[in-house]
Amino acid sequence: MRNTILPLLFLLSISVFRAQKDMDSIRLNDIRIIASHNSYKKKPHPKALKFLSKFQDKLGEQNNPKFIDYGHLPFEEQFTDYGVRGVELDVNYDPKGGHYRRRRVNLFLFGQKQRVKDRSMKSPGFKLLHISDVDFETNYLTLIDGLQAIKEWSQKNANHIPIFINIEAKGSHPADESKTLRNLGFKKCIPFDTIAYQKLESEIAAVFSPNDIYKPSDFKSGYASISERVENMGWPFLSECRGKVVFILEGNNQHIYRSFKQPLMFYYGEPNDVNTAFLLRNHSMGIESSISEQSAKYVIRTRSDAGTIQSRDHDFSMWNSALKSNAQIISTDYYKADERWSGYKVGFNNVFKIRN
Repeated sequence: MRNTILPLLFLLSISVFRAQKDMDSIRLNDIRIIASHNSYKKKPHPKALKFLSKFQDKLGEQNNPKFIDYGHLPFEEQFTDYGVRGVELDVNYDPKGGHYRRRRVNLFLFGQKQRVKDRSMKSPGFKLLHISDVDFETNYLTLIDGLQAIKEWSQKNANHIPIFINIEAKGSHPADESKTLRNLGFKKCIPFDTIAYQKLESEIAAVFSPNDIYKPSDFKSGYASISERVENMGWPFLSECRGKVVFILEGNNQHIYRSFKQPLMFYYGEPNDVNTAFLLRNHSMGIESSISEQSAKYVIRTRSDAGTIQSRDHDFSMWNSALKSNAQIISTDYYKADERWSGYKVGFNNVFKIRN
C-alpha cells in the first residue's frame, strides 16, 4: 500500500506546484470574469410592476417597468453556485438617516407598507437601492450589510481570485426630474461631495482591512502613476491579488474622489488619464476590436444583457459581442436563467477565463 500511495502523493505535489507556478504567470488583466449587475437587487413586487405599467406612456421608454423586472440571489449563492466574481452596488448617500425609509410608490398599492421598519434605515449611512420610491427591493438595505456579506464569503474562501466591487454613487432619482413626484413625497437624491466620499471610504474601511483591499497604491508599486507602472512592469500577477477585493468607482461627482491622495478605490476613466486602470464600455457591439486592443493595457467592463431584453428574446448577440471584445468583466443579470421568459443565461465553465 505504501508503495502505491507515495507515488500518488508525489504526483499530487507536482500538480499543485505547477498550478501555483501557472498562477504566478497570469496577470490580473488576463483573466475574464462574470459580474452581476445591480447585484443586491430583488425583483420588484408584482403589484408595483402592474401599477407602473399603467403609466408606461407617461414614464417613457427609458423607464419601462419591464426593464426592472429582474433580481439577484444573495452574494454567497452568486459566488459559490454561479462563479460570480464581480458585483455592483448602487450607493445612496443618507447623511442624517431616514431619507430612504419610505417606499412612496406603495402609497398607491393596497396592502403594501410604505415605511421600512428596519432600524438601520433610520441611521446615517449609505443605503443600497436601485431607484428611490420605485425599485427598492434589496437583499441588503445598507452598504455595510452588503460589504459584510462579501467579507464573510471571502474569509471562508481565502484563496479566491479577487472580487471586483463596482460602486455606483447615485446622483439622480425620479423625484429629481419631477416636481409632481416631489409633491407626492418621492425623495430626491442627495449628491456626493467631499464629505460623502470620505464617509464612503470610512464605511468600506469599517468592514475590510487595508490588507483585504487591492488599492491603487498597491498597483502603482512605487511608480508615480498607474500608466507608468503598466509601461514598466505590466499589470500585477494574479497571485498578488488572491483573497482580496478591488473597488471601482463610477457615478455622481466622481471628479471629487479622483483628487484623493491615497484612495481605497480605483475609478472608471479614459486612456488620457494616467491613473486610469479600468474602462467602462457597457455596449461592445460594433467596437469589439477597439476594446480588445485596449484590454492589453486596461481592465474593461461591458455588459451581456440589459433591461431583461435578452432574456425575453433569448438573444445572445450582446454576450457573443462581449466575448469577442476580450473585455475582462462581463456584467449580467442572468448567470441563472429566468424561466418565465427563456433559458437565456451566460457564464464560463470555470470561475474565470483567460483573455485571448
